[in-house]
Amino acid sequence: MWRKIAASRAYSGLLVTDTQEPDTLEPGTGEPDTEAVEAFVAQWRAELGDEGSISASHVQDRLLDLWGTLPESSTRSEVERWLTETIERNLYQVPDINRRLESVLASS
Repeated sequence: MWRKIAASRAYSGLLVTDTQEPDTLEPGTGEPDTEAVEAFVAQWRAELGDEGSISASHVQDRLLDLWGTLPESSTRSEVERWLTETIERNLYQVPDINRRLESVLASS
């Protein structure tokens, strides 16, 4: 069973609830659809464009979307740690985001 994760700045915690299996898995395999993850990362990078920094709340929103594309794995755990970090931060530098996204791509 897959879990849906939601973050709350007001309570500085994460809420995990049961949900349906993500649509980004290869049918019948339980493996991530690498093309879907790559497309997500490419779209996010395009949105970042030539920005220097992005608010932590924006990063959190996009990470929740990314988290939903990943099956239980070390990559998903890495995104969960990053999500937890967004609660404590106000700003992310775009090069840092790109470095972390590259790590996600390498792992998927």
